[in-house]
Amino acid sequence: MVIPTLPTRHRKIRRMRGSRTHGWGVSGQHRDSGMIGGHGWAGKLAHKRTKVVAEGITIGKHGFFSHSAKETRSINLKDLVRFAPTPPEEKSQIKLPLVDLSRLGYEKLLGVGVLKEPIAVKVAKASKSAVKKIEEAGGKILLPK
Repeated sequence: MVIPTLPTRHRKIRRMRGSRTHGWGVSGQHRDSGMIGGHGWAGKLAHKRTKVVAEGITIGKHGFFSHSAKETRSINLKDLVRFAPTPPEEKSQIKLPLVDLSRLGYEKLLGVGVLKEPIAVKVAKASKSAVKKIEEAGGKILLPK
């Protein structure tokens, strides 16, 4: 296939010399990425800064991510009430209702909240305040040795 070539004097680059847009309309058209302000995050520190500031996007990397950190599922005393079985109507029963947090998927008991009913709690770890509050309410905490 033969591509016809124009003489130099008829080419658009010569005819449009000095016209700024060379017949492509608004400034920036018919360039690689002129009308969109660059590709992707290009210009985020320069001409796209106003958008970054307005939308509250953070620029760059912040902090670090520890790959060795393990997530511990914890629960507070105030949330423990929904797992506690209803107390028996007869007060003569000495045995406390048992809540096994390890079966429910929790590893640690935290001491936020107040415990009104005495219960026995089986959990892998517990904070000092949680142990104190459970014992003050007349309950027990069962920790592995």
